[in-house]
Amino acid sequence: MRHDCDGNPSITNYGRGCRCELCKSIKSLYEQERRDRARKYKAENPEKEMPKKPAGKRDNPVVYADAFTREEIMRARNISYVPDREYGGEA
Repeated sequence: MRHDCDGNPSITNYGRGCRCELCKSIKSLYEQERRDRARKYKAENPEKEMPKKPAGKRDNPVVYADAFTREEIMRARNISYVPDREYGGEA
């Protein structure tokens, strides 16, 4: 579904799918400024690469133990655990 900026053009609205003339011009201006920054950095530091933006915590999620193990389920059901060869247990 296409996003509409409702008269508030921004790079975020363009990223969400709005393709009105104002959002497209803001995206074009943003990309031009990004390229200019990269060129300036490369001219001042020819041996280095342009530093990347920090990715944030989105790429490093916190891992929660939200699943029960087979042993915990059996213990909760009050069933004695009988290892199964299919799952690598020893019988």
